[in-house]
Amino acid sequence: MATGFVPENLTSMFRMDGKTAVVFGGAGGLGEAIAKGLAAFGANVVIASRGEEKLQAAVKEIEAHADNGAKVDYVVCDATVDSQVENVLAETLKKFGDCQILVCSQGFNRKHDVVDFDMADFDAMLTTNVRSVFVCNKVFGKHFKEKGYGKIVDVTSVRDQIATFPGGGNAGYCATKGALTSIIKQCATELAPEVTVNGIGPTVTLTPMMEKIVPKQAQEVSIPADHPLGRMAKPEDIIGAAVYLCSDASCYHTGQVLYPDGGLLCKG
Repeated sequence: MATGFVPENLTSMFRMDGKTAVVFGGAGGLGEAIAKGLAAFGANVVIASRGEEKLQAAVKEIEAHADNGAKVDYVVCDATVDSQVENVLAETLKKFGDCQILVCSQGFNRKHDVVDFDMADFDAMLTTNVRSVFVCNKVFGKHFKEKGYGKIVDVTSVRDQIATFPGGGNAGYCATKGALTSIIKQCATELAPEVTVNGIGPTVTLTPMMEKIVPKQAQEVSIPADHPLGRMAKPEDIIGAAVYLCSDASCYHTGQVLYPDGGLLCKG
């Protein structure tokens, strides 16, 4: 397809050259996939997580996709500790001079039937899936607001909209993701107009961790016959949404959640 008729700013609107992104949870799974996508479109990327060895390995993977001289670095961080989140921003500013993009991909799920739910697990999920993301939005949102520009993308889930049936043990997980989606909407209103805040709500995705948990046979049979796209999601299915929401292509898009769910929500 000829591109000569397309204005130059449109062909480059997905580029993030000269910008720096921080990705919490960037040492694996969806966070690492998103970090690869941002680096491929020119952004410097700082990944943050608790395990230094995993961070170091992820940096090498992300660097292999970096484009236009983009650099990749890491900061060891427990995002449930406010001061450590603040340190990630400080280290990023020290290394790259500024930061314009935040992605929060930290989170986990522990399954119990609602009538027997372990409340210690519930509290831990609230701390990681909700509180830590809120703190990241607060710390980085303040910086972005003061600087006059910023993009925040929080990874929620299709489970903020629909329950698993029958059973599934996801009452706690659904609660945390529903709360996160409400945080996205409220932060979008409070940080506007300088900062956009959006979410990505994937369905179950075959990250390397999930591939170990879910056998190949189960992957194939766990998708209902009437699922529109007929397969489980892969990490690369999430990258396009992340690049869009982190780039200037989405400059008029805020307070929204994009659902790379293979059509799950359209079934109701």
